[in-house]
Amino acid sequence: MHRTLFALALVAAVCAAGCGVRSRGGSGPTATATPFSQAHIELNGIISISHDVLVRQCYIGKPGPKLLNGYSVTFAPDQLIDGGEVLVPGFSGDGTYVGSAAVILNVAQGPGFPHGTTLEERPGTKVSVTVSDGGKSGRAVLTDYRSLYGRNGDERGGLVSGSITWMCAQVARGPTMQG
Repeated sequence: MHRTLFALALVAAVCAAGCGVRSRGGSGPTATATPFSQAHIELNGIISISHDVLVRQCYIGKPGPKLLNGYSVTFAPDQLIDGGEVLVPGFSGDGTYVGSAAVILNVAQGPGFPHGTTLEERPGTKVSVTVSDGGKSGRAVLTDYRSLYGRNGDERGGLVSGSITWMCAQVARGPTMQG
């Protein structure tokens, strides 16, 4: 009995010491709401998804064909989406980009897709990306992408179309794109 009471008292003391953090110079605990970045993925066709996913980063670098050029928004993996990205290499500011953008999206392994799948461009694929609010928000509309695998793991699963919308709490900028 004494051991149980001692253990409970120890747990309460540790929690009180660790949970009662106060800021210096303040009169009580501080709580600030941290904005977060989120995207909504809506796909139809061989893959049918309506899913919210966290955004890992929105980034603006100088326009060009190299890695980290232009605009990108990357998605954090979760139980349904195994990551992905919207890319606009020629990004020069807010606006709509047609034909020069790409979407990379990986669907995680799970019911309906035991091997997972990746969306890939093919002849006839169309992508339109609109970026606004200094890169903090956007929408990609994709038409006639193909899933790499079908529901049973067979190659060339089928056509997929849909949209991705996102909001970023902040936008990281490359060294030459400050401002």
